[in-house]
Amino acid sequence: MTKPETSGRTRRGTALAGLLTTAAAAVAAVRAVWFWCESDATREAVEHSARLADSARETVLTLQSVLNWGWAATAVLLAVLATLVWLASVGRWLLFGFSALFCLPLGIAGWRLPVAPGLDALSLVFCGCVIAASAVALLTAPREG
Repeated sequence: MTKPETSGRTRRGTALAGLLTTAAAAVAAVRAVWFWCESDATREAVEHSARLADSARETVLTLQSVLNWGWAATAVLLAVLATLVWLASVGRWLLFGFSALFCLPLGIAGWRLPVAPGLDALSLVFCGCVIAASAVALLTAPREG
């Protein structure tokens, strides 16, 4: 079995997927740092949220702190995946699986839980970047056969 020819479409697709994955990694890193800088605003948003019971407020703050470490780790892992997809043209399915099983739930939690202003929108931008990167990586993969 020979390796399929790499077409211009495939090279552009891997470059675009790598760029979108890099953008998602940057958004995740910015969100993690922003959360740490605006922790008081997040605490205030949780305390004034009408959706939460009084007994759940401290648990949500703890969950937000734990999830923020997930945002930081996601930024690092997406940077590695961006390198694999962009430069080595491998890892498309790994990117898709990581996006579906970890990134999207993290992004949705970041959007739905009460946080400092702006962090919820950044979570949606992150979800968009991850979905677009996965779609481009899979749709522009070389076809065998």
